[in-house]
Amino acid sequence: MAWWCRWCFAISPLAYWWRSITSKRGISPPSTSRWARELHDETLQALGTLRLVLSGARRNDDPAVMAPAVDQALEQLEVDITSLRALITELRPAVLDQLGLEPALFALTDRLTRAGLEVECDIDLAYERGRASQRHNDELETGAYRIVQEALTNAVKHGAAAHARVRVVERDEQVSVLVSDDGQGFDPSTRSAGFGLMGMRERTDLLGGQLSVQSTPGAGTTISATFPAMRRPPGADLPSTSLASKE
Repeated sequence: MAWWCRWCFAISPLAYWWRSITSKRGISPPSTSRWARELHDETLQALGTLRLVLSGARRNDDPAVMAPAVDQALEQLEVDITSLRALITELRPAVLDQLGLEPALFALTDRLTRAGLEVECDIDLAYERGRASQRHNDELETGAYRIVQEALTNAVKHGAAAHARVRVVERDEQVSVLVSDDGQGFDPSTRSAGFGLMGMRERTDLLGGQLSVQSTPGAGTTISATFPAMRRPPGADLPSTSLASKE
């Protein structure tokens, strides 16, 4: 059976699960919208990356290139299955709990680099560098990760970008996220619909921060967000997720 047929069978249970959850548990429309955005961010973004990997290999039409691409796709599917399970149970990327924010962002940019987008990544967070004793709370880690993920996916999917830069820096109890690309750009005043930009704005608002979108047709896009550095309560961290404890 072709891989795309197997994928169709895999998607069907997800649709059934979604209908069951929303109908049997009486989830309100606002919650349904939030879950829909999470599924968009987690599942569809991962599928988009997978499509980029396989499409790039197919265009090359070289068995020597196709085999590693298929291997990478299979590895990515295993990661995505784990991520989807975590999304269902806690609406939070599993990779953040497994790795922490900094390595999770590096893993994200590495996957996109292998898919054809050259990404320059600069991350400097207080906990990961040993300047703070506690990780950021779940909401901040998830929000920062999603904003970067959405911005990079848009750079490839809509902007046809070849190069992007990611900068996530913590200074003076503020976390700043910046993602810029050399893609086609767009007019922010005429493009406000859809889950992408709306989701980024909602996440930033919930974190008490500010989001800026700068883009010009033909001149790339820059997404920047700043929010307070909110941390977990003492004792809430798992030692295995701390980079500082390993150094």
